[in-house]
Amino acid sequence: MVEQDRIISAIEDATYASSIHNSQPWRFTVLGDAVAVSLDPDATPRTVDPSGRWALASIGAVLATLEIALVARTGLATSTELRVGDAPSEGEVAGGQAYGGRPLAIVEVGDDAAPAAVRAQADRLAPTIRERFTTRAPLTGGAPTQAEWAALSAAAGASELVTGTPASESLVRTLLALTAEAEVARQDDPDYLEEIERWVDNESQTGIPSAAIGLPDAEGKIPLRDFTQTPMGSAASGEATFFEDPAALLVLTSASDAPVDQLLGGYAMQRVMLEATALGLGIGVLGQALEEADSREKVDAAVAEALASPEPVVVHQVLRLGHPAAELAHVRTPRRPVQDVIIG
Repeated sequence: MVEQDRIISAIEDATYASSIHNSQPWRFTVLGDAVAVSLDPDATPRTVDPSGRWALASIGAVLATLEIALVARTGLATSTELRVGDAPSEGEVAGGQAYGGRPLAIVEVGDDAAPAAVRAQADRLAPTIRERFTTRAPLTGGAPTQAEWAALSAAAGASELVTGTPASESLVRTLLALTAEAEVARQDDPDYLEEIERWVDNESQTGIPSAAIGLPDAEGKIPLRDFTQTPMGSAASGEATFFEDPAALLVLTSASDAPVDQLLGGYAMQRVMLEATALGLGIGVLGQALEEADSREKVDAAVAEALASPEPVVVHQVLRLGHPAAELAHVRTPRRPVQDVIIG
């Protein structure tokens, strides 16, 4: 039997994973030497995530982190069983409701030592778990190098179903335009604005501190999600700033859009984020155009054309990556205490 305090510590590490609006919708059940990961659909934003794909991606992100943390904490090999199942019916899917109350994955710690390469990778990435953060600041110190792109793509490939591909300059322009279009459309949606307002400075152990929002792009070339807009108008303060041009984007794709792809999209995203942190890169997220079916279809089509893919292409996330010109100042987002996310 593995010492329970090591498993609990690994779960606490895992809670530092990325999630939509820092909602932290994951719940854990300790089953001896195994940990079951489930989704609390009541903890996820609904308007920004009408189909529940971001909820599943959040579970994938915490799963990736849990695997690394368990190996680093115990030195033992782990095995993961995915139980996400098939896509629910249309009437069930809103906000991830169909996925609540049952394990979506089970990670078991084995009796044997982790292979040397797996242990070395876990030991390298484990320190980045609590250091990782997403930024809305400029990354003007240069795009990732060719070797760094290769490492980031390899990190995405750990998911097995999801591929990470650097976007060409023409695809970058298209993706930024589609993201900007989606962001502008959101500003006319009062339900969306009210939801955003609830997740900023909500005085809980979830959500986004207003100090972490950052400044907009003075030239409007990087369409960051605007967390300052409210139903009563803009709450923005401070001046705009100048961002990198061109942006460096990594596109995470798979060949289908089943629930397991959506979960593994988040898994790949988290693996890339941890690798990027280890490489000293800044990380931004540009996922607005993936939140509604119509705009997501445009993104999928643009990426499929750019990649000349003979197979269908489903985009699960668009990451903005690059070297900061100076150390990035950031405000830590809050985290639920580990005892609040362990059930059963």
